Amino acid sequence: MNKIKLNFTLVEVAIAIGILALGIGTVMGIIGAAKQRMSRAESQWKCQHALTQAAEYLMLAPPDTMVPRTIFEYPEFNLTTSYSVPESLPENVPANLTGWRLAALHINLTGKDGRLADSIVIDRMLQGGN
Repeated sequence: MNKIKLNFTLVEVAIAIGILALGIGTVMGIIGAAKQRMSRAESQWKCQHALTQAAEYLMLAPPDTMVPRTIFEYPEFNLTTSYSVPESLPENVPANLTGWRLAALHINLTGKDGRLADSIVIDRMLQGGN
């Protein structure tokens, strides 16, 4: 009986290694892109969380209050706040009603480099002429 050799040729091995390398390269590219998206999402979440935490504190605090660092524990961010007259109020709405007025609270979150990271505007009732 003749024995049949079942060895692979050098070309078959080279093709198999090429296909394997292509598969590994594709998986590594997908993993790299996913890590980048995850890092960007984490940065956006941290920014939004810091802004929300500041807004929650400022909605309960008196006007012109600064958020203490014990509550706002984000050393990489700075907060600036200001009040203005709310936009798009109907003309017949009084500016002051029984000692209360509506004001727009602007909260800006900036990085240490001074660039605006995020901002929010919240309409808020203020007592008196503040």
